[in-house]
Amino acid sequence: MRISIDIDTTDNKAIALVNYLKTLDFIKFEEGSYSLSDLQKQAIDIGLKSLENGEGIPHDQIINETKARYPELFKE
Repeated sequence: MRISIDIDTTDNKAIALVNYLKTLDFIKFEEGSYSLSDLQKQAIDIGLKSLENGEGIPHDQIINETKARYPELFKE
């Protein structure tokens, strides 16, 4: 018998359940069959449009600001 289950991976409890199930030797997972919700797709589209309009922040700037804010997280 084969059972297919859709799990909302944005829910921390669901992720914990999946991690537990992965420890069981009789459970097999097929990775890579993920889908995005409509809300997630809309958020990605908004982000892409803002980048197309030159509204993005350069990577180096983000890294520098993050290092300044959380220096203990970076090893030099």
